[in-house]
Amino acid sequence: MLAKTWCKCLAALCSTSLAAAAPPTAWTSVSSDLAHARSVAAQSGERIWPGYGTAPFGMLLIADGRETLLCQPHPPESFKLIGPDPATGCERYERARSSLPDRLLAAMPVFGLPSTIVMGTPEATGLDRTAWVRTILHEHFHQWQTSRPGYFARVDALDLKGNDTSGMWMLNFAFPYQDPVVGQAYRKASLALADALAARGRPDFLGKFDGYLEARHAFAASAGERNWRYMEFELWQEGGARWTEYAIAKRDPDHIARDAALAGETKLLSRLRQPDLTSQGRELVYVYGTAELMLIDSCGLAWRDAYPTSTRLEPILLAARKECGLPRRLRAD
Repeated sequence: MLAKTWCKCLAALCSTSLAAAAPPTAWTSVSSDLAHARSVAAQSGERIWPGYGTAPFGMLLIADGRETLLCQPHPPESFKLIGPDPATGCERYERARSSLPDRLLAAMPVFGLPSTIVMGTPEATGLDRTAWVRTILHEHFHQWQTSRPGYFARVDALDLKGNDTSGMWMLNFAFPYQDPVVGQAYRKASLALADALAARGRPDFLGKFDGYLEARHAFAASAGERNWRYMEFELWQEGGARWTEYAIAKRDPDHIARDAALAGETKLLSRLRQPDLTSQGRELVYVYGTAELMLIDSCGLAWRDAYPTSTRLEPILLAARKECGLPRRLRAD
């Protein structure tokens, strides 16, 4: 009898130890990071972009053989309600894994509008947790961007998508990345932009700004009107998202996030001095567009009123150049 009792106790102890040692699920390991992203979006993000903190923030995590849906106001019927998530305060839903890859980290209308951020874990996407959270802020900017009144009408007015209704034209547009003439013009513009940013706070800043505007004009002319219409849109859309992820991260209460954002900006500025259109392809819009907004932001905050209703950075750049010519006391800081 005693032996049986000891066996039962040992079995219970082993069972308890194994349960305690069981690895956490992907959801439990990232829910606090998602809550942090929502918190800084509601605080720092809202101060930068009114409405950013309250914009739709649906998220779909793909991991552990299932898909977890969070903060989605109208979940599809294929999802089962699990209950409120303690970290984010949102309702949590789950379903079995679909064909969506777990390497994604992008806002897309996978369940229709508004867009949902579809994401794998930091491990699956190859990002550390700081960069993973920052990328969620980037994708949430797109959720905010596409929720602005008139966004889709303005994009349609660009007349760039042809018969594509999926949105893939934004990734696959046939910009002349391999054209050596366009590549040389891009190289000169990128270097001039780097020079203008380096001159911030110096007496020669306005001259460097003007030199950049001339180089940018030549880059546009080399690409052709329709191609440049596409490039303007991508610089506006993706540059805005990357600039915002850094701007919010630099205000993060966590010093690790702040330091990483500053290091990211430094790396971005160094890449401006290594322009190669052939190898960069569409990836240039993240570096170049962010750098343009850094230049614009150095002239005051008025541009943030114009940005949401535009699809181009050129008029915002010209307005910033004009504002930078004003005495500092008259700027919209």
